[in-house]
Amino acid sequence: MALRALSSGISGLQANQTALDVIGHNIANINTAGFKSERALFADQLSQTIAGGSAPTGAAGGKDPMQIGLGTTVSAIRTSMVQGAALATDNPTDLMIQGDGFFILRNGADTAYTRTGAFTLDAGGKLVDTTTGHYVQGVGGDITIAPGTTVPASATTSAIFGGNLDASVADGTTYPLTFSVNDSLGGAHTMTLTFTKDFAGGAGQWDWAVTESDAAIASLAGSTGTVTFGTSGAVSAGSTGGLGVTFAATAGVVSPQNVTLDFGTVTNTAPLAGFAGASSVSMTSQNGYTAGSLTSFAIGADGTITGHYSNGRNDSIGQLELVSFANPGGLERQGQNLFKESVNSGPPQRGVPGTGGRGSLLTGSLEASNVDLAREFTELITAQRGFEASAKIIRIGDEILQTAVNIKQ
Repeated sequence: MALRALSSGISGLQANQTALDVIGHNIANINTAGFKSERALFADQLSQTIAGGSAPTGAAGGKDPMQIGLGTTVSAIRTSMVQGAALATDNPTDLMIQGDGFFILRNGADTAYTRTGAFTLDAGGKLVDTTTGHYVQGVGGDITIAPGTTVPASATTSAIFGGNLDASVADGTTYPLTFSVNDSLGGAHTMTLTFTKDFAGGAGQWDWAVTESDAAIASLAGSTGTVTFGTSGAVSAGSTGGLGVTFAATAGVVSPQNVTLDFGTVTNTAPLAGFAGASSVSMTSQNGYTAGSLTSFAIGADGTITGHYSNGRNDSIGQLELVSFANPGGLERQGQNLFKESVNSGPPQRGVPGTGGRGSLLTGSLEASNVDLAREFTELITAQRGFEASAKIIRIGDEILQTAVNIKQ
């Protein structure tokens, strides 16, 4: 009897010591960003059967089996994947996953996963994990955000105009405006667009003509046309016009250059009483631009990295990817906030944030540790009491054995 008690006491010491180890590890990582707490689960060990049970008979009732347990063991150490709170850092490369999923990190041929989005740019402009230097993975592999990266110039092929032409002015009234287009090298060239009211040519008709205001423009082709408005003041015909521009010979410049003028949103209405200057047509946008260099970037909730360039362009640089697992608790810890796939985690399901059950990203924040300090202290007391009680069982068992030895003396 005493020997069995000693065995049970020893198993209690070992199990509660393991529980204390787990609790200590959790408490030590209370301020570790992205840390996922663990919890030790106990199970009783195989019992020794003193007498088996018996079934009821007509003469007597049944008897339960007589068994003595042989102690306890740690049956599992379970990881809690509950999301931690958001910690604002205001660092544009710090990311938090709101929901399920893990960031993907590459170290040579090895792949690891993490919930800690403390990233930075290395000397080559690649997005890396601050702690390990592993490369953060996106659609297509490594993500590069190199400051000073340039985008080439693009020639204007479309110019959109908006505003109003005063329908109350006399026939023959003109309304001139200037606009600018870019050549294939990004150079800006100024032109003048003149609208002339021509109701004699048809109801609601305005003639338009483009003339060059730039010495670098050698000639214009298809630079005149008409636009017709209906009774509601909206364009009914001639909403687009082709403008062929031939630039003077310059190395690298595409010549001729065709630009489509879009008047679809221009209106033709009379001003309200008391309001003057109702003609207000201007170019609202055009798709040409000069060369530009990267000045800043931002990471969106879907992982898209948008670069902001000195020429006013906002272009996508890349997009981060996340992975999800059928059983994230089955991942193997590798230290440094890293996890690896295991036989019981299931294979990684890769995709962009916000799809396939994967969470979205919060920029400028990190996920706090999900350790609940109040619960840890409560379990610490419980594990301490269990350890002390197990030690007392061993001490009492030792005293009983000593008594048995003393009987012979």
